[in-house]
Amino acid sequence: MLAHPCDKCEITEHAQLILDALDDSAATAVRILDESPVYAQFCGKSAEAVEWWDEIFPLVEAYFVRMVSVYAAIATVEHRPTLSEPISSLLGACMLRLLDALPQDCREEMHSAVPEDAGHFHSTYLPGRHTAELGWALKKRGFDIVDTPLQDDIERRVQFCEQQRFSATGELPPVNLAGRHYPAYIHLPRDRERGSLTELQGFRPKQLPPRITAVRVRLDESSPAETDDPLGRTHIGYSPDLTPQELWERGRGIWKLRADHVAASTIVLMVHDKTVVLVASITGLTLHRGGLAILGEPLTNHPLIGKPDPLHTPNPLAYGVINR
Repeated sequence: MLAHPCDKCEITEHAQLILDALDDSAATAVRILDESPVYAQFCGKSAEAVEWWDEIFPLVEAYFVRMVSVYAAIATVEHRPTLSEPISSLLGACMLRLLDALPQDCREEMHSAVPEDAGHFHSTYLPGRHTAELGWALKKRGFDIVDTPLQDDIERRVQFCEQQRFSATGELPPVNLAGRHYPAYIHLPRDRERGSLTELQGFRPKQLPPRITAVRVRLDESSPAETDDPLGRTHIGYSPDLTPQELWERGRGIWKLRADHVAASTIVLMVHDKTVVLVASITGLTLHRGGLAILGEPLTNHPLIGKPDPLHTPNPLAYGVINR
């Protein structure tokens, strides 16, 4: 039994939103790498110290983009104006992770290119102001923070190069990154000190189903309102003969909803007998007696009206994401 099941559900949903935003955040990650002197110094040093760097570099760069993208995705989902960790700390954490995967004889020399404020990745821990629970939830969703197969991929690639086991066409085989949350890219020759822009300009954006963030309130049958109702209503609840505007006024409050859930949502669903009877926009909220009333307008032709409750839970109030 979980001590705080709602917290677990919220952090799991949070992790899914971050992974959904991962591909869209790759362009930001590419720009950060392309403009970072720390990254350029590390790549330049690697080219001098690491044998077969040209052959393993696409995999290395994919790892950088993968980790920077998750931070950019976190910033997007949490509406942060900037990344939650200094860029040098984040890139330094990536560098330390890569050094663990590189041959032992080049690690000491490569440490000189790692920034002093470098963070460090752990199996369920992201450097910065992020809880271990978020790392745990990402890992449960298939995103391995330290990316444990990285070392094996690099070792196999280097071994292949050293033994010169070329294919019939004389080309190196592709590295299999399936299921690794690496943003896809097309390999092109480039000046590595220019960062990632050329290497990753062939991003193929992930096509995700449209998602709507919503709150849901469950309406009981029509009944008289309290005599001192804060919204001045005579009745609350559902009745089949009401107009959309009348039903909206009856159902938009007063609810024990969390203000951040309402603010993060674009629509409110009103449900009666497990069926959506009204969908409305959300433009704001007002506070009344420790509860909330939602401001907005009914969306009379919304496709969810008449459909089964998409956020079906035993609770009368719910918050979540709907795939259209």
